[in-house]
Amino acid sequence: MRLSLRTKTIAGTAIIEATLLVVLIVTSLSFINSLTEDSVLKRTSTTTNLFASTTKDALLTLDLASLEASVQELMTNPDIAYVRVIDNQQRILAVSGDTSSLSSGFTADTTLANVNDGVFDSNRRIVVSGHYYGEIQLGIDIGYVQSSLIQIRNWIVSLALIELGLVALFSYGLGTYLTSQLNTLRQGAKDIVNAIKTSNFNTAPIAEKGHDELTELAKTFNLLVKNLETEYQSRLEAENELTQLNQSLEEKIARRTQALSEKNELLEQSNKELKETQQQLFQAEKMASVGQLAAGVAHEINNPVGFVSSNLNTLTDYLSMFQILMTLVKKLQPDADIEAQKALITEIHQFYAQHDFDFISEDVTPLIEESVEGLARVSEIVKGLKVFSRIDSDEKQWFDLNHCLNTTLTMVNNKLKYICKVEKQFADLPRVYFNVGKLTQVFTNLLINAGQAIEATGKQGVITVHTYLQGKQVIVDITDTGCGISEENLEKLFNPFFTTKPEGQGTGLGLSITYGIIQEHGGSIEVTSKEGEGSRFIITLPVGDNSQPLQTQTSEAQ
Repeated sequence: MRLSLRTKTIAGTAIIEATLLVVLIVTSLSFINSLTEDSVLKRTSTTTNLFASTTKDALLTLDLASLEASVQELMTNPDIAYVRVIDNQQRILAVSGDTSSLSSGFTADTTLANVNDGVFDSNRRIVVSGHYYGEIQLGIDIGYVQSSLIQIRNWIVSLALIELGLVALFSYGLGTYLTSQLNTLRQGAKDIVNAIKTSNFNTAPIAEKGHDELTELAKTFNLLVKNLETEYQSRLEAENELTQLNQSLEEKIARRTQALSEKNELLEQSNKELKETQQQLFQAEKMASVGQLAAGVAHEINNPVGFVSSNLNTLTDYLSMFQILMTLVKKLQPDADIEAQKALITEIHQFYAQHDFDFISEDVTPLIEESVEGLARVSEIVKGLKVFSRIDSDEKQWFDLNHCLNTTLTMVNNKLKYICKVEKQFADLPRVYFNVGKLTQVFTNLLINAGQAIEATGKQGVITVHTYLQGKQVIVDITDTGCGISEENLEKLFNPFFTTKPEGQGTGLGLSITYGIIQEHGGSIEVTSKEGEGSRFIITLPVGDNSQPLQTQTSEAQ
């Protein structure tokens, strides 16, 4: 249902006023009730205490005449309904007052809300030295108090209703005045809409009556109409100018579009060539890294393959001996001549002793274990090569960063083991989402560079690889005791083609590509170095959401 502004004004004002009146009535009545109750309680307490003090001696001495006189004197007060004096055996010593109140059982009242017979019952015990002698019971007539409270409540409610009616009447007048002024403004707005549609602004201005805010609104509205008319004329003139300009602009835009298309084609061709060049540079750095690792990897593979081959030759000789021995054993037949069997057994024992089969039996197991260990070493190196071969792939996966570092150290072991000692300090890390091949290249570049820096010093050095967790980031800290980097070269360290190595020993792309790979993974790389003391590279990588399953070593090698 749609309500008019006048109805909303009247209803809103009435609701606010009614709420305030309800709060006022409740507060007033609560205050009056509280004030009246305090007054009655004080009056009752004062009267009871005073009468108890007056009759205390007479009660103690059982002076019934004095008690009766005191009771009659108290009953002269118009608001006393009854009074009763009893001893410690609940015998009535003196009594006077309303018989109906006296006949009902006595229960002391504590608040006016408990009174339902118009009499507020109160008592006072007479106690001397802890001994109970009796008590005073009296009732105060509060009927006039309750009737007064009812009159006050009716009077307050009547005033509230009258005030609510006056407010409703005032709200009606105010709403009528406001809606009449707003209707005038609404009609003026409709006239403006029609004027815009018909392009005719010859409308009569709104009458400006009075000096209130609505009059100011009417003045502003009339000024708006004038401004709209002016703006409308200006717009017509601008549209005419734009129509003429559009004709010339279309020709210019066509020429510019053709020129832009040609430039875009050139730009696309340049971008294509740039990407090809970047790929070639990346591939060149990859091949340089492969070249650095090739000799070492071949040596690492040849060593275990050599002793596995030697072990297999020895095992072949052992097998031949066992085959000869088994041939001799097969010649033993249950139905053969005893002397022939003894001679054959003697021959078998001589052959066994001559070729020391006890040693052969003990030597077979270590030879097999060494061969298995050598082949496992070769397998680990091949796995590392497969990981390194993924550099060109953009695939990322959840992986153990410590395992990636171990694989890289296996790959570069032959380059480092003769010039330095590698210390690993790996913390327990969560899984990280990264490209295994690319990060392997990063670690390979940094470790080989560290080895070359140590080799330049001519002394045995130390490379420390430390991993740890810092908040939601994993940190890889690679520190060496090499020759260090000068302060002037630190700022240019990650620039493409910058290198401090002699000509022919470096492309100058390793650290630049390393920086790009770390940026691609949302991480950062920092370097600190002091010439003659060593360098420190700190790689920071985000952990990300590690709810994905961890890639196993088997999946890594595939």
